[in-house]
Amino acid sequence: MKDLFDEIEETKKELPKLKKISKEVQKPRQYNFYQQLAFWLFAFLFIVGIILGNLFPACSETSNLFATCTRTEYNLSLTLMTWLISFVFCSTIYATGEVIKLLRSINEKLDNR
Repeated sequence: MKDLFDEIEETKKELPKLKKISKEVQKPRQYNFYQQLAFWLFAFLFIVGIILGNLFPACSETSNLFATCTRTEYNLSLTLMTWLISFVFCSTIYATGEVIKLLRSINEKLDNR
């Protein structure tokens, strides 16, 4: 009867060399239209979030007599909310592009059969 360690020695495979792994990792990624759209749209909406924070300032101090805003400041909550919503939206678009990319690669492999 074989020892467990002898069986492991017989069935183990050599680890790939570092050069082979680094060549596979360093390949430039090809982005499709949806993935590029997600990057550019997020960059645009990031800037829009900053602009919205300035356009709609938050009231930091009010007058007790007239109940009006006497001092305003940058609306950070509106900016962060805009960034969060744009991140989720652009992530959805990017994921759609990734699914399309995977489906195309599956289609190419099936066509090669």
